[in-house]
Amino acid sequence: MTQHQDRGTDDSVRVSDDPADVEKVRNLISDMDVAMLTTADSSSPDRRLISRPLSTQVAEDDGDVLFLVRGGSSVAADVRADPRVNVAYSSMKAWVSLTGTATLIEDRDLVEQLWSKGAAAFMEGGPGNPDNVVLKVSGDTAHYWGGESLVGTAVSTVKALTGRNKDDEGSSTVVELP
Repeated sequence: MTQHQDRGTDDSVRVSDDPADVEKVRNLISDMDVAMLTTADSSSPDRRLISRPLSTQVAEDDGDVLFLVRGGSSVAADVRADPRVNVAYSSMKAWVSLTGTATLIEDRDLVEQLWSKGAAAFMEGGPGNPDNVVLKVSGDTAHYWGGESLVGTAVSTVKALTGRNKDDEGSSTVVELP
């Protein structure tokens, strides 16, 4: 089911739980390797937000994403203290903001399955190292802009910024994930 919601004259947002939109989010994320994961900094007295680049290992069908991290890292400490996170993706044709809850999974078989040469460049000891774990973000919502083509996204963005978006041109979509 899809509904339209107007959040002011310059920001038309479509809200959807349509499985086709969930699939679109997965496809967009799958095409973007590096994400910025934002957590509340557990070492900061004011719990300031901090973002770190991570490489997405898997974008699942339901909008969840998997990363490899060190269990003793500050990102893991942040997730243990407050599991609420945001994952931001950007490419030349689209932007995605995934909001959800993170969990750390200490499953050697899953780490082995997700391990790659890229992971080896940033993480020590290989998939057998017990400090290497999976960070899973279970998505609640994904807000995306663009996604069709570089030119189409640029035109839509300019129309949205100038308030000339008609019939949802230049709008963004918030997808309620299963």
